[in-house]
Amino acid sequence: MINIQHYIPQEPLNSFIKHMVYIRGNSSNSYIKELPEGSTNLVIELNENTTNTIYEDSNLKNKKAIKHAWISGMQKQAILYENNPNSVIISIRFTIGGFYQLTGIPISLIKQNGIEAETVLGNSFRDLYQQLLNTKIIFNKFLVLETYFEKYTISQSRENNIVPFVIKNLEKNINWLVHKSGYSQKHIIQVLKKQTGFAPKYLQRIDRFNQLTQAIQIQKGKIDWFFLVEKFGYHDQAHLIKDFSHFSGSKPTDYQKSQILLEENSLVPDMILQPQDLQLII
Repeated sequence: MINIQHYIPQEPLNSFIKHMVYIRGNSSNSYIKELPEGSTNLVIELNENTTNTIYEDSNLKNKKAIKHAWISGMQKQAILYENNPNSVIISIRFTIGGFYQLTGIPISLIKQNGIEAETVLGNSFRDLYQQLLNTKIIFNKFLVLETYFEKYTISQSRENNIVPFVIKNLEKNINWLVHKSGYSQKHIIQVLKKQTGFAPKYLQRIDRFNQLTQAIQIQKGKIDWFFLVEKFGYHDQAHLIKDFSHFSGSKPTDYQKSQILLEENSLVPDMILQPQDLQLII
């Protein structure tokens, strides 16, 4: 049985951290596929004796082994990691641009899948990890994490207002964003790449993909695919399938099946919990 608990930080931290999710493994090995959302993800393994394997492609060939914690999420496509049955994981999903705005750590340092957290966050993370191990109640673990990130000085730079503005208006074209923001197109693109790692057009594609996954989550077995094609502005059903496969590494119908079979995943649509013997979406 997979145990999932969810926590949303208090203000002002919730402007930078979308949510924290506690995931305890089940009796058999499972995979967790992390879908691209344009943001950063910090995954902490609270079982000191467990090593997690991260696969950078759907063929399960390119892999790396990581212990304790890693930072990912800047990838352009989904990544997969093996969740061992004795894993106890807390996943912290930052808002788009939130990791940089909160910590001031350049995104260029984490533009790879599965970089060890201590490499990026330094010795302070080592102390945090030990504190999490010593905290027994799950809710209190969330509070420990909240306290840790509250210690960062939140920048009040005007530049930091650009990313939330663009994210709020992703459906608009670049000329509209330039006109309304008061910044040049070049500056907007530079800031977005600096804080998120992505250009506006790619963020728009990721946003549309995530809206589509959420629609599938909600509708599950009652999906009108032609309606979704029109709603999200795809040229046709083939275009929808191609774009979905590009980001997730699976067909939308396979993703739909996985959500029907795994009701507990409704809490975290940006991640797919997948038993090892369920080969629908690999």
